[in-house]
Amino acid sequence: MNLGETPSPLERCWTFWRRLRETATRLAGRMNVVRYPYERWATVRLPDSVQSILFVCRGNICRSPLAAVYFQSLVEKEGRQMTVRSAGLETTPGKPAHAEAKAVALQHQLSLEEHATTQVHRELLDQSDLIVVMEIVQKDRIRRLYPGPKGKVVLLGRFDSAGSLEIADPYSGTSEDFHSCFQQVSRCCDVLAARLGVKSREPAMSQVLPVNPENS
Repeated sequence: MNLGETPSPLERCWTFWRRLRETATRLAGRMNVVRYPYERWATVRLPDSVQSILFVCRGNICRSPLAAVYFQSLVEKEGRQMTVRSAGLETTPGKPAHAEAKAVALQHQLSLEEHATTQVHRELLDQSDLIVVMEIVQKDRIRRLYPGPKGKVVLLGRFDSAGSLEIADPYSGTSEDFHSCFQQVSRCCDVLAARLGVKSREPAMSQVLPVNPENS
């Protein structure tokens, strides 16, 4: 648009929505400044009996599949019966896990070869006794869109005193980013499993040297 021209209705509408989105983003950032310490230090109350657990992230390609496959390994190691699943808030069903996530899992004798993305939906949430998310915004979104499971949604990073509260998405990162993500995820899952009585407290798998697939 040239200087002095009157913007069209479409241009005015686009400008309005862009400014509204920018304002919402700024407000969300300010709210997180307050929410972060609350989420970090507030007491985590878990359901009395957890027979099914759902790990949720954005795309169900990196973080939640790694968390689910690792937590499932803990359940199987202890000979327990528990349904462990993962899903994404913004995904297309049927996609495979990220190649780097597969590689990291394989180094720890875990497999994501059969993983296929699942979209979060109400029935899946209702079927889960505990819903574990990676970011504050994901927790808020589930509670806003699906009010029913409000009392059973927790942050995975809440169980890691050594790392950040929110587990960063390694999707566009390096192999090292995926390794760091897995290490934090495994630390959190170890503590969560102990809290749920799935296992006794032990050194996290992240403290064990990864296995070279060629030697396994």
